[in-house]
Amino acid sequence: MRQTKWLAVDTILMLILGAGSVASVTDALGSLLILLTGGYLLLDLAWGRTSPVARTRRLYLAKVSIVMLAVSIAVVLPAISMIFLRQSTSPERHIHDGALQTELSIEYLLQGKNPYAEDFRNTPLAAWHWDSATQGTEENPALDHNAYLPFTFVLPIPLYVLFTKVLGWYDQRIVGLLLFLCAFWPLARHAQQQERKLSLLILFGLNLFFAPFTAWGGNDSVVLFFLVMSTYLLIEDRMTLSALSLGLACASKQTAWLFVPFFLTYVWVKAPTGGKISAFRKTYPLFLIPLLLILPFILWNPSAFLDDTLFYMSGQSASSYPIRGVGIGALLFTIGVVSDKSAYFPFALLQGASCLPLLIFLLRRQTSLNSIRQCWLGYGLLLLTFSCFSRFFNHSLLGMVVIAIGIGLLAEDQHGEAPT
Repeated sequence: MRQTKWLAVDTILMLILGAGSVASVTDALGSLLILLTGGYLLLDLAWGRTSPVARTRRLYLAKVSIVMLAVSIAVVLPAISMIFLRQSTSPERHIHDGALQTELSIEYLLQGKNPYAEDFRNTPLAAWHWDSATQGTEENPALDHNAYLPFTFVLPIPLYVLFTKVLGWYDQRIVGLLLFLCAFWPLARHAQQQERKLSLLILFGLNLFFAPFTAWGGNDSVVLFFLVMSTYLLIEDRMTLSALSLGLACASKQTAWLFVPFFLTYVWVKAPTGGKISAFRKTYPLFLIPLLLILPFILWNPSAFLDDTLFYMSGQSASSYPIRGVGIGALLFTIGVVSDKSAYFPFALLQGASCLPLLIFLLRRQTSLNSIRQCWLGYGLLLLTFSCFSRFFNHSLLGMVVIAIGIGLLAEDQHGEAPT
């Protein structure tokens, strides 16, 4: 990896993100983060300027240990603290409303009720704090809509049953944290150089937009785990398992769908001329898994499913997701083009006009420079553009964009080829 005059790129990232994470934790934990960041810097200053041959595995493991300790302080400990605080107070406190809704959806499903057809008005979600002044609607529209795809609340069912049987309670962050931590291993396998590995771990684990949201119960860590695992399996030439992992991501959240064209292009271009159809056949779980997980809910109540997962998010429902975040939608509201945050606006036209030409360009580029990193870079750029012209562009989604583009810039393929 190209270095600056004084510091390695992983050290620069650690200084920025490690210090930046202090604002999201208590003062005591913040002091520990500062000490760890300083220790990382001292390691680089003491041994980081020596020749590559002298970069021992001991130094690398020391840096990895510091990174994982920092991640534990910035993400894991706050999440565990809030889990127990929640158990000692009330179920609607110290948790993201999406995580709370997922728990309630599990309960509905185990009771034989359709989580898309039921409302959440007589549940703890109704007591969850909703700031109507900043959100633009009088009440939380999630009381009437479940925007998450089925695997989000199907996946946790075994752990939900286990924890409620043994402990009498369950917190959705248990799944999110487990997959968040499990993602570090396949993520590190996307690079061979130690500095690239460390940079990937830091960018993922201490992402200032993504990490705090994970501690509160955001589900983007679930999607990213399956996406990272999918491309790791591609690196290992495990095509069918890779397609299965991507299929699970697509059955979890709509943001994963944008990865599909890059995955399929990678498979098509990499396959030999006479074996392209055979290679495509190996990707059948990508289509089968979402079909098996989503189709039953469509058949159960088509109008409820479409209203929650499509019309609600696009502003075409009776009570739609409000315009919010850092995208064009918020800008249009600020300058008065849109007068009501819950009103419909044809963002789909803006998305189509911007995303289709970009997608064509990115796929043509991947055809000539086919690699795992091009998949991630293309996905990150497409997700950025799609989100920017959407009704909403939340900070956690920006965190996903940063991670995706970061993987695209830092990853290496099977033979250690670095980005050009």
